[in-house]
This record gives sequence, structure tokens and C-alpha cells, in this order.
Amino acid sequence: MKPRVSIPALLSACILGFAVSAAAIEVKIAVVNPQDILNGTKKGKTIKDMLAEYVQTRQRVIQSEEAELKKLEAELASQGPVLSASAKQEKQQVFQQHLTAYERRLQELEGEVQAKKRDALGEFTKAIEQAVQQIAENENIVLVLEKGRTGAATLILFNQDSLDLTSRVIKALDSKSDQ
Repeated sequence: MKPRVSIPALLSACILGFAVSAAAIEVKIAVVNPQDILNGTKKGKTIKDMLAEYVQTRQRVIQSEEAELKKLEAELASQGPVLSASAKQEKQQVFQQHLTAYERRLQELEGEVQAKKRDALGEFTKAIEQAVQQIAENENIVLVLEKGRTGAATLILFNQDSLDLTSRVIKALDSKSDQ
């Protein structure tokens, strides 16, 4: 008579074997916080300052156009009762044209700002990725996750400080910018 091995017993042995072999492999995982890297590096601070200045110049353009709109609106309100119907309608059309142009300009400027941010941060993100990759390769880290601020989209709720590569990435980037 042949001994028969049951399928559940065989399956359990396989799973146990995989678990033991997986436990023998050391898996190193780390985290980085890109926002802290942006705030903590010389290059990141330069990028933030440049973007802030760029946004301020665009904001001044918007404020000047808003002031012009408010002036037209005030003129229309004050002169409305004494204007003829056709003159009032003409002033309203002029105001509406300015308002439409203002809204279009607002959208254009917002698009410009977003494009500038993408361009400026794109290069910096590549530098972060290279620095993280270098550190991970040197320290045999298998996986590096992005840690951000707490919120709805946060994947990492807790990590030990020893797993955080952020300060080392900041040092690596700053040392490259000094060269």
C-alpha cells in the first residue's frame, strides 16, 4: 500500500516553506518626504523663491485688471441713472467685454503659473529621485516610499525615524549644489 499525501497537507508545507524562505531575506524599506526636501535644500529654497516671485508678478497684473474692472463698474453704477438706455447698454457691453477679457487673462496666467511650477519642480524631482536611488543602492534598500503630510491620500501613517532618508537626501543634494 502506497502512502498518500493529502493536498491540504502538501499545500500547507509549501506555504510554510515559502514563509521560512521569505523570513530569511532581509527587506529594507525607507521613506522620504519630498516637501521637506524642497523646504530644506538650497536648490529647493531657490526654486520656491523664484516661483513666489513669478506668482507675485502675475498677481500684480491681475490686481491692476481688477482695479480697472471695479472702476468701470463704479462708473456704470454712478452714471447709470442719468444715461440714456442706449448709452447705458453700451457701457454695460464695455464692462462685460472687460470682464470676459479679465476672466480669460486669469485662466491664462493660472496656466502659465502651473506650467512654470511643473518645469521648475520637474528637474528638482529628478534630482531627488537620483539622490534617493544612490542612497538606496549604497544601503541595499529595496523599497523607498514617499511620505507626505497627513491627509486623505497619505499611505504611510507611521514609520520609525531610522527609516526616513529625507535628511540624507537633503545633504546629498546640497553637497551636489556646492560643487
